Amino acid sequence: MASPNNQNSADSSLKQSLEAGLAALKQKDYQSAIALLESVTETAANQPPGIRAQMGLVAAYKATGNIKKAIALCTSLTKIPNTQVKTWADRTLTELTPPRPPKPAETLTETGFVAFNSATESAKKTVKGDGLRPASLRPTPDQKTGFSPLEPTSAPGNTKSPHISPPPPPPKPAISTETTPYTETSDENSPGSPTDTYQLTWREAGRVKSPRPLKQLKLLEFRVQAVASAIALFFLARFVLQFLLTNTNSLLVQLYIFTRLPIFAPIQLFYRDPTPFVQFVFGLLLASSPWLTDALLKLFCGIDTLRGSVLSKHSKEASRVLRSFCTKQNMPVPVLKLLPLNVPVAFSYGCLPRFARIAVSQGLLDQLTDDEIAAIFARELAHIAHWDFAPMSLAMLVIQIPYLIYWQTAYWGERLCDLMTIDFLRRTVRVVTAAISATSYGIYKLLRWPMLWLSRRRVYFSDRTSAEITGNPNGLTRAIAKIAIGIAANVEQQKQTSFFLESFDLLLPVGVGQAVTLGSAALHAPLEQILLWDVTNPDRTWLTINNSHPLVGERLKLLELYAQFWKLETELDLASLSPEQPKKAKLSLFNSILEFKESKLFLQGAPFFGIPMSLGMVALLWLIGWIFSRTSIWLLDWLVGDRSILWGCLPIGFCLGTLMRINYFFPDITPRETTSPSLPEILSNPETLPIDAQPVQISGQLLGRAGIENWLGQDLILQTATGLVRLHYVSRFGPIGSLYPFLIKETTRPSDLIGKPVVATGWLRRGGTVAIDLESLRSQSGRVSDSGHPIWSAILAFAAAVWGAYIILQGGR
Repeated sequence: MASPNNQNSADSSLKQSLEAGLAALKQKDYQSAIALLESVTETAANQPPGIRAQMGLVAAYKATGNIKKAIALCTSLTKIPNTQVKTWADRTLTELTPPRPPKPAETLTETGFVAFNSATESAKKTVKGDGLRPASLRPTPDQKTGFSPLEPTSAPGNTKSPHISPPPPPPKPAISTETTPYTETSDENSPGSPTDTYQLTWREAGRVKSPRPLKQLKLLEFRVQAVASAIALFFLARFVLQFLLTNTNSLLVQLYIFTRLPIFAPIQLFYRDPTPFVQFVFGLLLASSPWLTDALLKLFCGIDTLRGSVLSKHSKEASRVLRSFCTKQNMPVPVLKLLPLNVPVAFSYGCLPRFARIAVSQGLLDQLTDDEIAAIFARELAHIAHWDFAPMSLAMLVIQIPYLIYWQTAYWGERLCDLMTIDFLRRTVRVVTAAISATSYGIYKLLRWPMLWLSRRRVYFSDRTSAEITGNPNGLTRAIAKIAIGIAANVEQQKQTSFFLESFDLLLPVGVGQAVTLGSAALHAPLEQILLWDVTNPDRTWLTINNSHPLVGERLKLLELYAQFWKLETELDLASLSPEQPKKAKLSLFNSILEFKESKLFLQGAPFFGIPMSLGMVALLWLIGWIFSRTSIWLLDWLVGDRSILWGCLPIGFCLGTLMRINYFFPDITPRETTSPSLPEILSNPETLPIDAQPVQISGQLLGRAGIENWLGQDLILQTATGLVRLHYVSRFGPIGSLYPFLIKETTRPSDLIGKPVVATGWLRRGGTVAIDLESLRSQSGRVSDSGHPIWSAILAFAAAVWGAYIILQGGR
């Protein structure tokens, strides 16, 4: 019998041989890989290392042309009891077998690995084969740009190569997005699980040297809309400021009446019209935006100048693009800035092209290749050339004001409480700072709204211009995906969403909300699978109204269409996933309304559709008043044209719509109905809407900010085995339950469970982003934080009804 020491030595030698064989496979040293992996297979054929070695051998035999051995080995793997390994072997065997005409040959990665299909049943009905390529689907003209690609079959250069190789590792540090075909698993993880075996690879599809020009952009209309967005932001900021000043004085008046202390006397300056002040602040912020943003980034991020030699070291093409494009546009080269951050980001800011800046992070230079860096620089040059960078820079500085108040108030409030020894004072300071911080965060979210449309629209324009400048839509595709992956990795590393990412979200190439989920899931499933919803859901446009960026899948699909137009091999296969919409017969207005009323989208937006529908109630009441005004039966002529009825019925309509939706939005959570889907399964269902609330119970580690800055649940993320999911929380007692828990004896906030393993129970929402509306969070120690989404939806509905009734009653006086 072998001694324990000899056994450990043998296991160590076996593992070293396995890792050396897989490393040789990645380096395309197939003969060495075959020799090493065959020795492991002979020693431990039915053990996990032996299974990994056999999976690698299939790829090596395929690469060296020994198809018979690959098929024989794959056939033996189909007899492995493990379901995941058997599934992998069945699919690989199908790809190794010569296909029957007219079906084209399937492509496979260098390692021979095909991702396990974790799609839901609805997704399986949409796709076939490997879960990526659907049948009988053709690309259709894009609704946003009107761009219609050439048919892939008509472009000889669009034929996919039969061998997809992973990207060569760059000679600089990068976030690894590759895993071995089969990795060691612990006792609790079964061999061959999707999270252990999927390998993210890139086709490294090519580029065009002299791209044919695309249809000219309508920049005049776009710039007018950009100015309109800035004007809307001005009026909203003015309204918010006036509301705060007026209510502050009202509170001071009440305190003065109660105490008669001069310190509570109302401030006369607050009664003045704030319009001139807001105009002055907006003008000052716009004119000084380059230098103010520099100072802000220097203070909190340590931004520095990016020298041309450093940029050329990482991307010579980016340096050429900067010089050639600026010369062609007759504008000075922007000032380049370097952020010492590991997360891959880039953005432009300034007031005029001559004062424009392009800031990139060290993480972007390290994690992207030469052509991908150039594609991102071309995007930022497009923002400057289109002039959308100026209103966005202004908006970014405006929303930084409440965000900095939120962040710094919470930060210093925590520090001040740590220095206090008197419990009453410590609680008082916490409550005051939490109230100020929470209010400021709400204002920050509100002020983003007028700029969301512009933020989404400008991304389409910059992506397209970047593809035209570089002739490399495939490079931009890889860059966008890698940025999303890098942002998700940064959140996992920092265990929270950094203040920089959240506050500068509007300027980044990829929205943080989408990147957190998609970027983390991209390491566990094919991109085409997790982006299926983005390119096939018919209602996706309406569901992105709250997003700062367009859907990643929609963007990558457009880039694929540009590549097809230039007869290039495409990096992804997203355009073919969008089915051709059948032409519907024209319906009358009445029938169109009835058809829409039966759709899920109507139920999804019922609270908001209830507002215009309430106008029908107003018209009916006015009609009744007009009829009775012509008779002497009842004295109801006062109903005619009564504006209080008009304004009062609007919140009543919102109430009716909310009550109509509430049972669908929050179905009962029972053990029988509760599921625990993986993130790729969630993302790959193309038909779901937020109204399709799926009761779920998912385990993972709770990430997010600790302390006052997260008392309202502003940054709650569940880290699962297959990716990151946002959590939405509202206390059962509303803001009081979060800010003043000691008043109602609710002591457990979600922020108290940060960093701990938890079980999240709630309703899964799949819209422009993925999130879970919490019912409860339970830690392993038994601490529970309850959420009250259904309760507060009902309270909000009844409050709207009471408000509407009050308006109607007051109008008659």
